[in-house]
Amino acid sequence: MKKIILILITILFTVPVLAADEKPGRFFEDQPDVNDDYQIHFNYLLAADTEDREWDINGKMQEILTEMNQVMAEETSRKDPTGISKKYKFDYRKDGKIDVTFIRLTLKHKELSKYANLNIVPYLWLKKMNNPKKIYYNFADFGNVDGGEAGVPVGTTYVKNKHNLSAKNKLITITLHELHHTQGGGFNCVPGMSGNSHYSNRDKKTQLAHGRALGTAYIHKKLDCPQLVDSVYLTPTSKNSYDPYKLVCLNELGKYTNKKIVKALDKQKTKIEKGKWIGRGFGSFCSWRMTNNFDFLTNEIAEKRYREKSSN
Repeated sequence: MKKIILILITILFTVPVLAADEKPGRFFEDQPDVNDDYQIHFNYLLAADTEDREWDINGKMQEILTEMNQVMAEETSRKDPTGISKKYKFDYRKDGKIDVTFIRLTLKHKELSKYANLNIVPYLWLKKMNNPKKIYYNFADFGNVDGGEAGVPVGTTYVKNKHNLSAKNKLITITLHELHHTQGGGFNCVPGMSGNSHYSNRDKKTQLAHGRALGTAYIHKKLDCPQLVDSVYLTPTSKNSYDPYKLVCLNELGKYTNKKIVKALDKQKTKIEKGKWIGRGFGSFCSWRMTNNFDFLTNEIAEKRYREKSSN
């Protein structure tokens, strides 16, 4: 029976590419990697009825992401006491361009959840975009209740959200913000961090409060609490780097045994035992663990979750 279900799922999510979507320079699959390092892969993602504005092939995403990473380089240099500049590790093709995959969902925009990542995450899983050494980041060319959503290791910027409206500066700022969440931030043990993984209102200029500056989430002095500067997705890589997937999804804490982290995990375990929703945890949520008991996605669960429309 399980084999039959898997076959049906494979057929369902291997639909023929729409003829109108086939365009020169467009890729429908993640292209061969140029190295085996950790990297952030990007998708240009549409709903079934969304207009294709060709951001993956007309240079628009390449332009925005390149400028965004330059902002990151400048802000990291400014924040680091030694002036070390860091960028995010992007997934590049052999031709030197950012590897952007074109994805069209089989659901129409109105069929998606209020928080569309609830549909996007399981769809990517079924498309086998679940490499534990990659973050999958989408530019979704439709609107949503928020400007962006993210957890470990999936994030989305909603290009047509009223706060973004396709403005490059807005898209850069919200993407920098959501990329923090794909790294697990903001961790509850970071100085000045509120309980919802964001800075308080008095820190509006920081990336975790919709600005561009880097605050204590990037560098702080607590050795038992993660800091963004040490994420494996930043280059040059720190000697004592952390892997967001292992830390947040597998709960392999290593040296990160801050009492706030341990307390949050203990609270999660109690909720699971009582059959309750696990809550936020000690930072951003693990996107691959979408079940109430915090189990990892399977093909069967992902297929069901993809078609659910949540009003929450």
